[in-house]
Amino acid sequence: MSILKNFSLSEWLRQFGRSIRRFPVSILLLAFLTCFILSLSHGANVPEKWQFFYIFYAATGAVLGISLQLLTEDFKHRITAILTQLLVHAAWLGISIYLAQFERFSLPQFIAVSATVVTMVLSVFLLCFYRKGDDVPFWNFSVRTFEAIIAGGLIGGVLTLGLILFAQSLEWLFGVDVKNSVFADIPTVCMVFLAPLLSMNLIPGGEAKRVAQVQPYSGFLKGVVQYLFIPLLLLYMVTLYIYAAKILFSWQLPVGWVSYLVTACMVGLVAVIYLTYPLQHESGNSFFKTVTRWLPLAMLPLLALMTVAIGRRLGDYGITVSRLYLLVFNIWCYVVCIGLLLTRNKRIWWIPALFATVLFLISVGPQSIPNITQRQLLGEARKAFAASGIKQYPLTGDQYDKWLSGVDPKVAASIDAKLQYLQRDFGFDSTRELLGKDAIVGNIAKMARDGVEEGTVQGFYADGLIDNIELPQGFTRVSMADFNCDGSPMVGDKVSFDVKNSALGDVGTYHFEVSYKQLISRDQDRNPNGSAEPLVIDNGKAILLVDRFSFTLLEDRTYNLYGGGILFTK
Repeated sequence: MSILKNFSLSEWLRQFGRSIRRFPVSILLLAFLTCFILSLSHGANVPEKWQFFYIFYAATGAVLGISLQLLTEDFKHRITAILTQLLVHAAWLGISIYLAQFERFSLPQFIAVSATVVTMVLSVFLLCFYRKGDDVPFWNFSVRTFEAIIAGGLIGGVLTLGLILFAQSLEWLFGVDVKNSVFADIPTVCMVFLAPLLSMNLIPGGEAKRVAQVQPYSGFLKGVVQYLFIPLLLLYMVTLYIYAAKILFSWQLPVGWVSYLVTACMVGLVAVIYLTYPLQHESGNSFFKTVTRWLPLAMLPLLALMTVAIGRRLGDYGITVSRLYLLVFNIWCYVVCIGLLLTRNKRIWWIPALFATVLFLISVGPQSIPNITQRQLLGEARKAFAASGIKQYPLTGDQYDKWLSGVDPKVAASIDAKLQYLQRDFGFDSTRELLGKDAIVGNIAKMARDGVEEGTVQGFYADGLIDNIELPQGFTRVSMADFNCDGSPMVGDKVSFDVKNSALGDVGTYHFEVSYKQLISRDQDRNPNGSAEPLVIDNGKAILLVDRFSFTLLEDRTYNLYGGGILFTK
């Protein structure tokens, strides 16, 4: 790599000092992250939400610090640069504290956080060139920065393997007792702290950050692009053109997987444009200039094929998060191809900048695709319920089953599938305003079998109940009880099991029975905040207070049940 050609220890030490002055916030956060992970591996007891906060904020804050420094070091006024960094870091700190309050993210939250982090990473390459009129400095900086990341990772990886082998050799050769924690500490220090520090040390700064001359192009890379990347891309495009001709000849709509092949072609096209960008500014290279000049035009019919495929999926099956993202990506592809044709491949900074901007806008906030999808599907379900005269929500399991059996089968199947999609991908809370926790969705095909679906449900309630429990009237003994049964057949929707307990001289066997819907209503996924009450089962002779269980229903209508609780006997 060009960034390593002048390697010397004295030069690197000088660069390290410069990096510490250049990226102080990022280095401090990485040092904190390293120390925190080391403390966890050595047994530090930290609540899970604060573990997430410390790791998430330190890691993302370090990336944010690099991006902000690259942006603000070009500011004319030092005070403006400092205030900008302080305000952005304070805002991100507040956001990170807010996110740490959630035990787990909903789908919209997960997508919003992921998109924000991706945007943050891309900003390292993009943000400091937003006012430049020439993309050559951007290309040179991006290549050098990417090389810096690769070099830091490789050096950190080699150092990790070398130190681990050294520690292991001490044990093999000299019988030194090396603790297991050492083998976790080494990669933590090398990959979490030293590797990023090395990469930051190699990020171009000063005049090297704004090199406007086209650098000598690698002959090896030129050969790889010409004899590997471009032929492979053309092979994909020709295959899709043949498939498009087949569709026109047979007059059939394209299938869904076409979108993924077109996406692969588009990614390959952008990669070829970026890899050959310096050749656009050199004399000669007619092959590369001709091919890259017409590739965006050749891509447009394939994008139209992708549009038709997406439209078919939306028309046949309705909206989902993934389909809407694919649609927006398709529109972005049109813009990129048209923009490349208009600029003759001379401008490229705007392509990833537009991608990052669009990704952020469609992923974060009330206008995000996940939130739009959730509102749309809930609105369709509410409209269908209202058409049947339903005005009070949420519906109980019996009310929902009655509605399914009383409306047009196509409507029932459509709404049931949409509610199942919401519960599966957005969580049970997403349908809480419409359905009670005992309502079972995604069940149209199984209605003839008592409305019971295969799968696993689990419940966990408060620990230590036995220490604070009072005996029900008429009962004389209380003890802990565990129960399990494997391969028992389900009769209707009834789940039955035996509890055998010999504690306190009680040697009897007690038979209990509970409905599947009662178990569903206590499913921990449907009650993520632990608000469900323990399940109480009374068989007339004994009472079982279930405080934990795991129930799995198999395709052959047999079930496995494991659990425990408190048994009251007379």
